Amino acid sequence: MNPDFAIILNFKLKNAKGVDADFLVKTARNIGARAVATDAFKTDFEKACRKYTIALVTTEPIQSDCKLSATNAVEQLVSQRKAGQKAIIDIPITDDGNLLAETKALLTQLNNWMHLFGHALNEGEPCNLTISNVNEDNGFVLQNRHMHYQKYVFIKTPLPEILKIQGLSNEPNRVETVAQRTELDFTFADNELTINLENASKSDFTWQVIRIQEHRPEDDIKETKY
Repeated sequence: MNPDFAIILNFKLKNAKGVDADFLVKTARNIGARAVATDAFKTDFEKACRKYTIALVTTEPIQSDCKLSATNAVEQLVSQRKAGQKAIIDIPITDDGNLLAETKALLTQLNNWMHLFGHALNEGEPCNLTISNVNEDNGFVLQNRHMHYQKYVFIKTPLPEILKIQGLSNEPNRVETVAQRTELDFTFADNELTINLENASKSDFTWQVIRIQEHRPEDDIKETKY
């Protein structure tokens, strides 16, 4: 299964009538999910998935592997990704084809957080970088599986004054908050990156993400003059 599928919405439809596959797949796309599964109406879902460029997972029975609610949704997602795993979320559909009120609240929470940090979650994978001055339950680092020069620091609020990142070989080009792209001051010495969070953007979300951008291949391209 594609490792970029951080979230799979698993629609439970066997007793439902009048299901709007287009609406459900669009809902998944809008919250940043890249794959869905369904136990019925597969033809309708295949059409909708093609329209919204979302994968329809049908190769094996899919079962939820974590229980999410509106209050713990982001915490569970982050926990799953920290371990290099995806989150399969059961989405029950009522007999008349609608979403439950608690499901709508859950999806709203996911949408709000994924709108800012979905790229880092979907494409992040575990790496060898560590945070030396924060408990591992409150912070960890993933790397972009396609572009290893991008690292993502997941950090729980309230934010500390500084972060000390161990494991980098070279000084990064830029460090910034993902939500507001606020550039952060940093120093690098003895393979330790110290990030000053004094100017980090404030947010109501429990989990924040900071991007570390190292040297990129395109940085070696010399200026072309005509």
